[in-house]
Amino acid sequence: MGGRQFGEGDLEVIRQIAVRFPALSLRELALTICENLEWQAPNGHLRVQACLELLGEMAADGLITLPAKRSAMARTNASTARAEPIGQLAIAAPLAALGPVTVDPVPPEDHALFDATMAEHHPLGFRRPFGSSIRYWIHGHWEGRRIILGAMLYGAPARHVAVRDAWLGWTELERRRLRYLLVAQSRFLILPGVQVPHLASCALGRSVRRLGADWQDRFGYAPIAVETFVTPPWRGTCYRAANWLHLGQTTGQGRQDRRYEQGGTVREVFVHPLVRDVRRALAAQEPKEEDGTMITAEQHFNAMTEERIRQRYEMVAPFLDEKQRRLLAGAEALAYGEAGQSRVAALLGIASGMVGRGMRELEHPQTIEPVRVRRPGGGRRPKIESDPELRGDLERLVSPATRGDPMSPLRWTTKSLRRLATELNAQKPGRKVSTALVANLLHEAGYSLQANRKTLEGKDHPDRDEQFQHINATVADYQRRGQPVISCDTKKKELVGHFKNAGREWQPQGKPEKVDTHDFPGEMGKVAPYGVYDPTRNEGWVNVGIDHDTAAFAVASIRSWWQTMGREAYPDARELLVTADCGGSNGYRSRLWKVELQKLADETGLAIAVCHFPPGTSKWNKVEHHLFSRITQNWRGRPLTDHEVIVNLIANTTTTSGLKVRCQLDESEYPTGVEVSNAELRQVRVERDTFHGEWNYVIRTHQPADPLEPVFSGSGAVNQGDAPDGRPSASRTRRWAGSTLR
Repeated sequence: MGGRQFGEGDLEVIRQIAVRFPALSLRELALTICENLEWQAPNGHLRVQACLELLGEMAADGLITLPAKRSAMARTNASTARAEPIGQLAIAAPLAALGPVTVDPVPPEDHALFDATMAEHHPLGFRRPFGSSIRYWIHGHWEGRRIILGAMLYGAPARHVAVRDAWLGWTELERRRLRYLLVAQSRFLILPGVQVPHLASCALGRSVRRLGADWQDRFGYAPIAVETFVTPPWRGTCYRAANWLHLGQTTGQGRQDRRYEQGGTVREVFVHPLVRDVRRALAAQEPKEEDGTMITAEQHFNAMTEERIRQRYEMVAPFLDEKQRRLLAGAEALAYGEAGQSRVAALLGIASGMVGRGMRELEHPQTIEPVRVRRPGGGRRPKIESDPELRGDLERLVSPATRGDPMSPLRWTTKSLRRLATELNAQKPGRKVSTALVANLLHEAGYSLQANRKTLEGKDHPDRDEQFQHINATVADYQRRGQPVISCDTKKKELVGHFKNAGREWQPQGKPEKVDTHDFPGEMGKVAPYGVYDPTRNEGWVNVGIDHDTAAFAVASIRSWWQTMGREAYPDARELLVTADCGGSNGYRSRLWKVELQKLADETGLAIAVCHFPPGTSKWNKVEHHLFSRITQNWRGRPLTDHEVIVNLIANTTTTSGLKVRCQLDESEYPTGVEVSNAELRQVRVERDTFHGEWNYVIRTHQPADPLEPVFSGSGAVNQGDAPDGRPSASRTRRWAGSTLR
């Protein structure tokens, strides 16, 4: 996890947890493993998702057996049912044979039994209700004892139901205020095995007759109507028999259907009034302000009127032009009566003068233009017409041809919109130019805000392009022959500690990550990440050094790549091609670079070819674009507080194209000032290319390889159980025990 290695001991812990706790869900199993093995991200959170992926791969390889996934209904039932449900009955008799059928509230001690029974037998499952709700048992008598025949649940109503709201005739404001007066029957169940005609309609009738009083006793107010929804294939026959009203169908759009797509289930809507006149009962409610003061009947009427005006205007305004919207607002103001102009203007969010003009036009229809939206001749002339010299004056201020002119007024200042407008106004008496007009004119002239762009690379070498072509041909030849090719360089040194890191990251509002004000190096100093990128396999290796960036450190990074990744990826390799910059720790003039490469060649038996990029073209090196830029994106906005955080962030760098990165911390010391004598340099077996041999050369081993034996043996220690040549064995257990979890 996060670059951490785990071995056979960790693998055995995973196996034991999976065997000892077979009842755990897959996610609970991953949580238990992460807690026991302390697999955590740098922020302290458990790496549950990465562990789930690992468990899936291990199960596919047959290393462990995972529990079966639970269905959504099983999870719902398991979370709500805390008692044994009522079993299936076997009753087939007429309704009169059951004695008096009653509907009684469920006592609190039987709520768990009610929930379990609903979860077990109801086709839609069961979730515990939120808000106000009442549970009912349906009781009857059979064979001399009182038994439970079914159950029903009443709770909070739906927010938006078009046919119900139309039946009630209330506005949006009324619906928000008075929706609490409705009750919804969310579950109705007759136990399996109960075959009693007319039992369902009888229970429905008895429940609605006592629901109002029960609701009043429990919650302090009486509802006025009850609603329910019948899901196909049921048709609601028992509701019709109990005198419930069928209003129509829902639209199939749920509360979270933000795009209003027909993706839900269309259901039948039934309601049952609990009072004689539902609409009068709604009108009798006396709404209150938020502070508890009573609203008069006149205030309530005005609120309803204004709500209807707003609804009508919002429905049709998107399809009207300015004149039509003005006339509609004027008509509403005339119909409103006294103070209609100001009230309608405030309600619709438009200018009072616009409403007044619409009122005057409706009072004198002959003044309304039949075709035009506005009367002719209105508005001011564009500034560019009244001041034809304006465009040319602005062009001279910002034209690239005048940038080098020391007499230009804005030669040595920032050309902001404010400064440009000020200078234009100063050039001509009486001219008044705003910053908005300057911005519009600049956009019309093809100008835009632009930052500096790094494109000039200094003095180009005359053989720059030829060297690029040589590198490309050499890389293609090595890849065609299956020999490894790497691109290497040192990334920018980074401060370790609570220092600001460029970029932004999602954080809770107003709670950014706090870092030090000044970027003075702390106790942990800096790190120098040295990257090795394999373009053939799209893989990267980063060696994070804490000492100096020397040629010895550069070659040590290549050596660690070969021992960790390259040797396994290229078992038949005889050569290695390295593309590097012309300067720095791996520059073509560095004597120590060539001496260290000679040591690496002798250790691995590889002929190491090197191709340097021409001076001033280091950004063309693939390690910059394919590895370092991705690492920078991955850790943007995160302080590099310690070495572990740096290693984990680098090791977790991925891309959609499949980049994989591995990383390690190199705590070795690499002193500077190491001198290489001429005698040591003469020991380097270097073969220079005929084309720029200082840039293109091959360093060969001092001990030629036997063609019958592998040319490399590796310098790393061989673990027990590895193959004779030092590579890990092909055992699945060893492969998993030596993997790096990301």
